[in-house]
This record gives sequence, C-alpha cells and structure tokens, in this order.
Amino acid sequence: MEVAPFRPSIGIIGGRGRMGRWLERRLRHSGHAVSIADLSEGPLGAGFVQACQVLILAVPVAAVEKVMAAIGPLTRPEHLVMDIASLKAGPLASMLAHAKGEVIGTHPLFGPATRSLAGQLVFVCPGRGSRWLGWLMNLLKEGRMQVVQMEAERHDRLMAQVQTLRHLLLVGLGRALMRLGFDPAQDLERSGPWFQGIMGMLAHQLRQPPELYADLALHNPAGPEAMRVLGQSLAEVTGCLASGDRGGLVRLMEEVGSFLRGDKLGPGLDAAPHLVYKTGDAS
Repeated sequence: MEVAPFRPSIGIIGGRGRMGRWLERRLRHSGHAVSIADLSEGPLGAGFVQACQVLILAVPVAAVEKVMAAIGPLTRPEHLVMDIASLKAGPLASMLAHAKGEVIGTHPLFGPATRSLAGQLVFVCPGRGSRWLGWLMNLLKEGRMQVVQMEAERHDRLMAQVQTLRHLLLVGLGRALMRLGFDPAQDLERSGPWFQGIMGMLAHQLRQPPELYADLALHNPAGPEAMRVLGQSLAEVTGCLASGDRGGLVRLMEEVGSFLRGDKLGPGLDAAPHLVYKTGDAS
C-alpha cells in the first residue's frame, strides 16, 4: 500500500509578492493547504503564525530581521520557519535568534517566471533540527530539482562572485556606455551578437526593481571584497592598455584562459547554449 506524502499546512509571509504568489500556486498544486499574509496588511497575529506548521518568509533580505523579531515569540517548537532570500547568513541568523522551532534557509536560484521545476537549482542551508529538513528534501526531490546543500557563509561568498559581481559589472558597463556616447537606438544593431547578448542581460536586469539588486549587494558581507578584487583586476587590464603592454595583456588573457580551460568549466556552460555564439565570431 502506497503511503501518501506528508503535506503540512504552510503559511507564506510575503505571499502577495511575485515569488510569494508563485510559491502559493506551486504548493497548492502539490496538495498543501496554504495561507498567505503580507507585510502591507499589518502585524501578523498569533492565529496565523501558530496555525501553520511551516512558515515561509518570502520577503526582501532587508526585512527578514524585522519580520522574525515580530513573529518569533509566536512560533511553536514543533514547527518550521524557513526563508527563500537570495542571501543566507543574515536571514539564517535572524531565524535562529527568534524562532522557537526548526530553521532552514533556502535560496531558489530562479524566479517566478519559471514554468518547470525539473533541474532548477536550489540552495539549502540547514539551521536547526533535522525532522523538517527531511520533509523539505523529499519535497524538492518530488519536483526533480537540483539541490545544493552548503553552509550559509559559503553560499554568500559564492553569491558575491556570481550575483554581486555580475549585477554591478553590468551596471558599470551601462554607466560607461552612457558616458562614452553609445546610442542604443542606433549602435546596438551594429554591435554583433556577443555584445548584444551582454546588453540583453543588462536589459533583463534593469527590468527588475533596482532596490532588489542594491539590497543584495549591500547586505552580502562578501560583496565589498569581491568588488575590491574586481577593481584590482580591471586596473591590471587598464594599466597594460595605458602603457601599451601587449605582452601583459596577452599574459592576463592566457592566465584567465588557463583558469577556465577544459574540464574546469564542468557542465554549467552546456546548459546555457544561448550564451555561446558561433566559433570564429570575434565581434
């Protein structure tokens, strides 16, 4: 006889945001009873908090501490509090400090436009307890998701490299193009597919709320160091260019090429064919 999967009652705080609404639809589809609350609706009552076996925080990184300070005394020892913020050390510390029960930090590395969960990447950072961790891992397995479990500090260092650097590098590129007199209306169509691909990433980023990216940069303790190293690296390239050091430029390119050569790339780039253009295109 097949045993039905465990389906606890779930409350989503921030449930009227884009990711909160997406979560609600997904969880209801999988058979969970879901209640939602939003920060715009005023303080959360004990009835909502205690009725939900699992509380999911779908709020901005900057709001997690305030939310947890408010609901922490209302939580129950046998229940779970988890979050889906893009940073983990700060939110996890807030949940551990205020929640009475088990705590898990998660970071789905995708947005609410995602249609299929299969193969999507989600980070899991255990905080306290193991009972609810088993439930969560089974739920993610049902969705055929790619789960990466790691410590919160390691996660944030990685996000400083793959998110903060990318977000702010694109902003810096946009600022430089503004100052150099680049005309998107005329010049973009003459720029070639490589550059158009980069500009497409910048355009996608600019369609999101700028506050989102500002908070991710400012609240990641590993962000300043990542940007400092990026500045040093750009200064190396600029120095070679300013001094006409062809050999130095070649050496820098060869060192980066060696760093990324062969099996070091892994399968990641194979999953993003839209970023790879035809061989020999030097645009």
